[in-house]
Amino acid sequence: MNLPGVTVGEDKPQRRDRVVPVEVFRAVTEDVVYVEQTTGSLYAETDVDVRSEVDGIVSKIFFEEGDEVEKGNLLITLDDKEYRYKKLENEGKVKKAEADLDLAKKTLTRMTQLYKEGVISGQDYDIAVSDVEVKEASLETVHATLSFSVKELEDTRILAPISGIVSKKFVDVGEYVTEGSTDMLNIVDVNPVKLEFTVPAKYFSYVKTDEEVSVSIEAYPDEEFSGTIYYINPKIPIETRRFQCYARIPNPDRKLSPGFFVLVTLSVATHPDAVVIPEEAVLSEEGVYYCFRVEEGRAIKADITPGIRLKGGMIEIKKGLQAGDSVVVRGQYVLSDGERVEAKPFKVAERE
Repeated sequence: MNLPGVTVGEDKPQRRDRVVPVEVFRAVTEDVVYVEQTTGSLYAETDVDVRSEVDGIVSKIFFEEGDEVEKGNLLITLDDKEYRYKKLENEGKVKKAEADLDLAKKTLTRMTQLYKEGVISGQDYDIAVSDVEVKEASLETVHATLSFSVKELEDTRILAPISGIVSKKFVDVGEYVTEGSTDMLNIVDVNPVKLEFTVPAKYFSYVKTDEEVSVSIEAYPDEEFSGTIYYINPKIPIETRRFQCYARIPNPDRKLSPGFFVLVTLSVATHPDAVVIPEEAVLSEEGVYYCFRVEEGRAIKADITPGIRLKGGMIEIKKGLQAGDSVVVRGQYVLSDGERVEAKPFKVAERE
């Protein structure tokens, strides 16, 4: 860890005949949360290219790019004359098939009576039965054809498949569209937005679903957004040794857009009851970190192992201090090990 501005060079010669005025801080404990910062990207919750299910010419468009639409809203209509004609034609075929079946059933009723009276042969009776079955199958077929033509007519009305914002329009009135292949418009649902980011594999056991993450974006430097992890990919690529995480971020004001590059902060571990002191109490010499602890009126040099920096100018001390130890925060740069000091409490308010 580099702590600029606190490196002490040569040892000061001990002057035990002087008393150095210092300010001290009693080490405290708190739960220290280790965080990991990584980068990620935002995506739409849903991103849909809308296509027609029938061929046709665009007759009307009921939206503009940027419009917010609800699922089921009418977006586009196609020229439906051909499909109306097909529907009417098939309705006529159904009526004819129904009449043919009705006649066949009446004929079968008469033939059944004649067969019982021995007037006709069994072969003639079987023909009448078969004719009813054929007419029933024919009616079923034309009913299916009618249902299909009804659906085709309905499909000339292009409805919004999801709620969201029209991000792009690809067609104009008068343009011919082809079933299943012509993109007509794009709708994105951006509330919430999805966040994708990766985390080093060493933190895999610490990151959990339902954990909150904070997100900062260059476009809004004074704001912080929060989201919740909903999925962690269990597969860790050998090439990166990082696992993929997915989160959702509420976006009711539509401030966040798909494609944003973001900075993600999440907690990866917690050290309960960690010893914490002001960072300026930490000194270093030839890569060794230390501070001065005050005991019985003297400054005692104590080697320490710093942890992570915390908010408010504090720092975690992993090793070398205990809670309640008095450490020098003012006057430490002129001290020597064992030197006499006159200590007074360090006023935290002066840090602000």
